[in-house]
Amino acid sequence: MSDLITIQEARAWGEKTKLAPVWQNGLDEILLGQIQSEVLGNIASVADTSGWVDSASTPPLVKTIIAKMYVAWIIDRQYSEDEDLSAYAALLRATALSLQMGIVSSDIDIPGITVGDAGDGLPSVYPNDTTTDSAGNPYGPYFTMDKVF
Repeated sequence: MSDLITIQEARAWGEKTKLAPVWQNGLDEILLGQIQSEVLGNIASVADTSGWVDSASTPPLVKTIIAKMYVAWIIDRQYSEDEDLSAYAALLRATALSLQMGIVSSDIDIPGITVGDAGDGLPSVYPNDTTTDSAGNPYGPYFTMDKVF
């Protein structure tokens, strides 16, 4: 999977001096790939993510979610020997998850992207009012009233 965010987009959420050694090595491709898979996997339930193949084709809101998640994990990993994990990393992770869940629940729109809904609220069972018999005649609303089992 190609990187959906750039190092500059990740650095926007991270502290410049404390994380300087991390930024010198570039993005951790394995960690970033796993975070991208999680985020896209969740959003794919309501939107077509197949066209998001690089930073240029990925919507800014999705890049923000990925960048926040990435930096949260980098901070927690960098300072994991501390007794408590970083409150800032927890804040980044919480806001990223909140945005992600808002998109999935259709409470938050991705600008420029049409998000499908979970359904039209109608049952999707067979047979239904549009079902026809073997002769092509529609069953209609009374499709079983005069039929013998």
